[in-house]
Amino acid sequence: MASERASAGTDGTSERASEAVPPDTHGAILQRARYLFARQGYRGTSIRQLTSGLGLTPAALYYHFTGKEEVLAEVLDPMESDGETIIAWMAELEPTPEALREVLDRYFDLLARHIVAFRFVAGDVDVQHSAVGQRLRAQARDLFAWLTGSSPEVGDRIRAAAAVGTIRLSLEQSGVDPDTHRDAIIGRALRIMTD
Repeated sequence: MASERASAGTDGTSERASEAVPPDTHGAILQRARYLFARQGYRGTSIRQLTSGLGLTPAALYYHFTGKEEVLAEVLDPMESDGETIIAWMAELEPTPEALREVLDRYFDLLARHIVAFRFVAGDVDVQHSAVGQRLRAQARDLFAWLTGSSPEVGDRIRAAAAVGTIRLSLEQSGVDPDTHRDAIIGRALRIMTD
């Protein structure tokens, strides 16, 4: 990714072209992509739209990314990285009541930090079928498997779905401040899991 990008010359021009490149064009493209992908979807956003608001030509995007799918992967990288950290940590846990609370805490924090990206992924089938979307879905399956245990019955799966849904849907409500409502939301999810 970053190593494959053209490096900037000392005069601020790309080694691949003579046009001047803003100092953080890469970051500006990602910021614009976050906005446009969330607003109009992955498929509904063109390369031209990703660059036009920045005063760049569509060809300029390819100095920074291999294509739109790499832009998507980098937009979702912070959420994916945080999810990988949680999944690796969970794999070492014994399923105790204390561990359950900590897993729900960390899941809440992950969603609160990345709720815009999460909404975008959850609501965009094209993203779900992309490589990064498949990796995020695998993380969700790993979380669910930990919550339900190794031999889940229907009731276990229902409780896990309801607990995860409580956290997700609560964070999506307008006016819900994650810091203010954190304990109430996690407490409700925990009660669902232990009911």
